[in-house]
Amino acid sequence: MAKIGRNDPCPCGSGKKYKNCHLPIEEAARAEQLRLRRAVDTLLPKVIDAARELPEAIPAALTRYWDGKYTPEQLSELDDLEERGADRFLTWYAFDYVQEDGRTLVERLASDPAGLELAEEEARLLPAWADVRLRAYAVQEVQKGQSLRVSELVEGTIYDVADSAASRRMQVGEVLVGHLVPAGEQFFIGGAVAHLTEDTRDKLRDFAELHLEALRRDRPDATWADLLRTRSEVLNHFVMQLPVEAPDPTLLDRILLQTRVALQLAGESIGIRRESPESEESPEGERAPESDDSPPA
Repeated sequence: MAKIGRNDPCPCGSGKKYKNCHLPIEEAARAEQLRLRRAVDTLLPKVIDAARELPEAIPAALTRYWDGKYTPEQLSELDDLEERGADRFLTWYAFDYVQEDGRTLVERLASDPAGLELAEEEARLLPAWADVRLRAYAVQEVQKGQSLRVSELVEGTIYDVADSAASRRMQVGEVLVGHLVPAGEQFFIGGAVAHLTEDTRDKLRDFAELHLEALRRDRPDATWADLLRTRSEVLNHFVMQLPVEAPDPTLLDRILLQTRVALQLAGESIGIRRESPESEESPEGERAPESDDSPPA
């Protein structure tokens, strides 16, 4: 679209010059959005620091997130053992893990932020973060150096994500598993994310649907949002089974088959969206290194 000159007629049709009509409004909106963007970068570290100050719940949470693979004593090593493993865990611990009072840390802070010493813009952001959970997103469009358009993997909701670093690294079809935090009219990547190759997309959706069907055995009306509120860590359980480098043509199908068997052994009677893992063409499953360019936790 052609750039509007300051002295051009305003596109709104008012008959006024652009500089005397909508230009000041748009400039104020851009300035406000920039302040909120900066508030994301300052608020998230405060939330993560608050999570570190709740060490009593970390052992149980770490066991859940890593499915027993790592011990609490290995927390300081997780960034070496898994790409940004400690950052990914602490972000999940803050946004997803339900504490003894029945709330996540972010929900608790949103209702009583007194201890965080928040700036005005940070205080405005925090309540909107209370519903943020770990989710998987498929990349639909990329504007290199600017933004991503992604769709939530199960529900299909579209989000425009302002992240210049991620937009340089990710390609259409690939998957990110992480937290998207709202700020004004935009969404931003909160903390570290797992970056997966395109061939994992459908398999991760199948994996998630297996767990949703399992939840519906006891809660027939359960939704995808209900699963994320109670067991969003299952998305990381899928991620941690993927190889970082050497592809395995049968691995993704084995993950689904083993998950189905494990849930059945636990007393679940569930099916898989596809007829059988053996009947499908087996794509190569490979986990790309997680982005280290997302906003630091």
